[in-house]
Amino acid sequence: MTGEKKIEPFRGSFFGKDVISVEQFTDKKEIEDLFKIATKMKRSVEERKKRDDLKGFCIAELFYQPSTRTYTSFYAAAQRLGVSYFIPLHGMAAYSSTVKGESLPDTIRTIEQTTAADLIILRHPDDSSSEQAALYTQVPIINAGSGTKEHPTQAILDLYTIKEELGKMDGLEVVMLGDLKNGRTIKSLAKLMAVMAPKTKITFVSPTGLEAPLDFIKGLKNKGLVIKETDNLDKVLPSADVLYVTRIQKEWFTDPEEYRRVQGSYIITPELMRKAKRKMIVMHPLPRVEEIDPNFDSDPRVAYFKQMRNGLYTRMALLTAVLRKTV
Repeated sequence: MTGEKKIEPFRGSFFGKDVISVEQFTDKKEIEDLFKIATKMKRSVEERKKRDDLKGFCIAELFYQPSTRTYTSFYAAAQRLGVSYFIPLHGMAAYSSTVKGESLPDTIRTIEQTTAADLIILRHPDDSSSEQAALYTQVPIINAGSGTKEHPTQAILDLYTIKEELGKMDGLEVVMLGDLKNGRTIKSLAKLMAVMAPKTKITFVSPTGLEAPLDFIKGLKNKGLVIKETDNLDKVLPSADVLYVTRIQKEWFTDPEEYRRVQGSYIITPELMRKAKRKMIVMHPLPRVEEIDPNFDSDPRVAYFKQMRNGLYTRMALLTAVLRKTV
């Protein structure tokens, strides 16, 4: 019955809880503990060790939106943890239940019953989809991307990448670039930094009309982060420790002409990056379209390929922490 289940703060434990928003994090130690597990998982993968942490468990993965990195890394994470039953449901929008008009709550309840899943991973275009799903199931929901609002597991792997590449998470200057209106990855990462790295300075750089929402900016400032906004990348690039690039998200535009107006507003090239520090990193949640020149890929500051691999480790850590009381 709806309303019986609340989205709980983690309060030091992920066990049995939904992972809906980075706002569930209440303390630095929670993310530090998760990162320790991720590093343990990294060693297991690198050493090709077979794990059986999730032996006997069943996981269902429901994706209503296209995905490569998030979908495959969750799939691989479960397999590498020895999950006994994995139910992959990619392209849910084409399934009979959706075509016939079945509601998300009914679909979630159906999947829980027909698969006997112990955990459901959900990606959906509606902002409140994961919160809604969590109300209608007795097993944990992991938000693998909800509308333009949240992508908590991406934020976790992003912060892990920053820590691994720069050796720290706090006191950095971070530039977030691109479609900040529709981009859910920057919203989750910035919120997570407010908890884990409150001395971070964030500058949002976007074309006119694609600025980060005002209430989102206000919320970050209320949490103590130093926030600036500009449309001039050249001005802020030289001091950046992290340049987090996002694509202009064509799928959220209803007017093709409006998309063409902002398309190609910023392109990261080797020439442009001569203005940046030698010790800094460039990140991107991917996929990219034209916002990063492939000629830049060999630069030692590139971190976007490592981000993808870190997603495997952090999602292995999260699945284990949610499904097992002791890790």
